[in-house]
Amino acid sequence: MPKVTLKTDDVRFTFCEGDGAFSLSAPPFELKNGRPSLKLGGKAVPLENWRTVKHAAGSLQAECTIPEGRLRLTVRLSDAEGVILHLTASLKKTCDDIALYYFDNARIPCEHLLSQGMKMGGCRSVLLENEAATPEFTGYYQLILTSHGTSLRLSYPLQHDFLASFAGQAEKGRISRFRAGTEVRQYSGRKIELPALTLRIGDGFRLLESYAEENGGPEKDFRKFVSPGWNSWDYYRWTVTEDDVLENAEFIARDPVLSKHVRRIIVDDGWQYAYGEWEANSLFPHGMKYLAGRIRKLGLEPGLWVAPIVIDLHSRIAQLHPEMLTRSIGGLPAPSWAIMNRRVFLLDPTVESSQQFIREMFTRFLSWGYRYFKLDFLGSLTSARRFADRSVPPGKLMELSIGTARQAVGSKGILLGCNYLFNGGPALADLVRVGSDIHAGWKNIKSNAVSVAARCWANKKLWVNDPDFALCRSMDTADDPDMQKLLACTVFIDPDDPATDHPFARFVPVNDDVRRPQMEVLLSIVLMNGGAVTLSDRMTRLNESGLDLARRTVAAESGETAIPLDLFCSDVPSYWFQRLKRGYRALLINWEDTPQERVFDLAELGLKNVRAVNFWNDRSVRVKNGRIEQVLAPHTCLLAEIR
Repeated sequence: MPKVTLKTDDVRFTFCEGDGAFSLSAPPFELKNGRPSLKLGGKAVPLENWRTVKHAAGSLQAECTIPEGRLRLTVRLSDAEGVILHLTASLKKTCDDIALYYFDNARIPCEHLLSQGMKMGGCRSVLLENEAATPEFTGYYQLILTSHGTSLRLSYPLQHDFLASFAGQAEKGRISRFRAGTEVRQYSGRKIELPALTLRIGDGFRLLESYAEENGGPEKDFRKFVSPGWNSWDYYRWTVTEDDVLENAEFIARDPVLSKHVRRIIVDDGWQYAYGEWEANSLFPHGMKYLAGRIRKLGLEPGLWVAPIVIDLHSRIAQLHPEMLTRSIGGLPAPSWAIMNRRVFLLDPTVESSQQFIREMFTRFLSWGYRYFKLDFLGSLTSARRFADRSVPPGKLMELSIGTARQAVGSKGILLGCNYLFNGGPALADLVRVGSDIHAGWKNIKSNAVSVAARCWANKKLWVNDPDFALCRSMDTADDPDMQKLLACTVFIDPDDPATDHPFARFVPVNDDVRRPQMEVLLSIVLMNGGAVTLSDRMTRLNESGLDLARRTVAAESGETAIPLDLFCSDVPSYWFQRLKRGYRALLINWEDTPQERVFDLAELGLKNVRAVNFWNDRSVRVKNGRIEQVLAPHTCLLAEIR
């Protein structure tokens, strides 16, 4: 079959008419076996009659006519932009299950991959050098592949209609079964337009930075969003009371250091009667307006957690207004999600009365005196099977939900998007959770570091990154007999399970494997993030060591977002570098179970004749020949401030 080749000095793209196969050569990368694919109702549609309809220097347009409609692929290639693909399917009739891919069984060699989650957490950093390890991965927005020190970025625009993804199998030295595209269900439109797919070669960090530049919104003053706060969730969870909140707020207001830096007291999940019934329950006997007033009298700003999309089964909306709920495939109101094994309905944001409900909710919160809002479970909408308005693509859901809250709050309040779908863009939320849920346990600290590092490109460019809580309590930093009492995960134990022991029965908010050195690692990553800092311990139960951690953390300068220097050559970054107004921070971490030598070459970064101090204990750190050399004990770090 005839072939069409586009090329620049560094890139060659070859397209075959007939089956539509294409390949990309951009040394050291070779993508092979690319081919557009379409599935309707789960069945593959043969695409065997692709023909080129336009061809010019650096571009081509091809079409494939099928009984079900027509597909169009455009390709543009330039030295400045790389390769840009655009694929559209125009169907003769609607289909409830559509899968459209630029390619779905390609392969490409690489040494490392970095993928992004759809919302908070979910990032993967994989070294493809272990023959036994063949993890499957799914990523969104941008995927960075690295080989021989050069990176290839595959990316979609951050904001797009159909939540396109990347997925494949990571094998030794390559990715197989590689696919890029989207799956759309219960959509009434007949035209599916994939977001443009860009492939660009360069330095990995510069590619991340340029993605933020390409997708940023109007300039913001992010300084007011990074003031430290305290949140009730991690310690109290659903047991929180009015007295608990005031106990911590009063302690912070009295403390000589915390009172100077902590600005917000955020009441998290547990204050409300029910999801969908956003009034105080009996644990807050004086109501939320009263509590906001008490917090303000202490010189602090009250904040409130809310899940505007989630509706409990026993709420009045669920019982009396089923038209406001997302639906089953058959079109009936149906619980579409679960929180801690608790089934819930979801509010349908395509319905005007649902949007009015959100507007009235936030108007009421403002009247109570709250100006900071943590909006949670926003990504749950991807679990909905069907909306009232089936012409609304998935990419518009954030605009209709948190966007409605944004309109109601305006410039009067600050919004933190938790489980926020990033394709909602930078205009709707002021802060966005980027890390997964943190716990005081080593495994969790380590896994969360990957997502914090992988999202460095967004902080203070699109929004303020929230890495989750800055926890200080551990086995030796708190004097608290109740610290391991709360058993939050027994809800996951099956009543028919005969086991006498179960991981969920042993899950506690603070693990036995963390002490001060491990909490220093967690808190160092919070500082390297350069964004939100939110305490979430029972402050009155921290001992002097725990309070020292808290005071140092909230008093620290919010520097620029740190660069995880080994992001593209490790599973978890061990070397982080951060710029301050006057000076720098260098973080060295030993993630391993045995002692490891860590060497940080400051001279390579242009730093000479400098002095370094351990951030956590103020001791001098030796710098010899422009290098910090330290043997770190297992699961510990060195955070050095450099002047």
